[in-house]
Amino acid sequence: MKKHRIFNKGEYVYCLLTSYSNPNILFPIKGIIIDTKWDPVNPLYKVKILKFYDNINFMKKHFFDMNFRRSYENRGVKLPLKAEDFKRVKDLEERLNDKDHQRFHLVVESVMCTKTSIELKELFNRVQFFIISKNFKEIKELSTRSFFNGPFSIDTIPEFNKRFKVSWEDRFKKENFDIDKYLDTLS
Repeated sequence: MKKHRIFNKGEYVYCLLTSYSNPNILFPIKGIIIDTKWDPVNPLYKVKILKFYDNINFMKKHFFDMNFRRSYENRGVKLPLKAEDFKRVKDLEERLNDKDHQRFHLVVESVMCTKTSIELKELFNRVQFFIISKNFKEIKELSTRSFFNGPFSIDTIPEFNKRFKVSWEDRFKKENFDIDKYLDTLS
């Protein structure tokens, strides 16, 4: 049974755009569904981008060098755009909606789409939390290796946990989130 909403052609959606070249970088966008491809597990939507929610510096650093899926059948390709041609996100949005806008339609998985910007924010926060946690887990494993010796080496897991708490405990308290339970999930 599906746990996400299915959308139709012509509907406005809020999506997390991902790339083949770096799937851990997510671009929250607003778009309109131009076409759909039904799949019993995970439908795909071809989306015309109307709005980005990141600033131009983030976009220039990541967006222009990534491969995005532009059709249902093929892998990702780079968009024919250059970062130096844009000074503002608004300029990029206008370019993506010029008369040749079909060149810039991108495929998004249905699980990455929501109906409202509030739902998009919640989805983005959950996925970002997962990605950051995955990286913390990797840092914990790498920094506590017994053979490693350097400025990032930590002798024991309890020492890592203490250092983590010093850095992040105030944020966890603010969110009313148990930091000890979280640290247990990093094991």
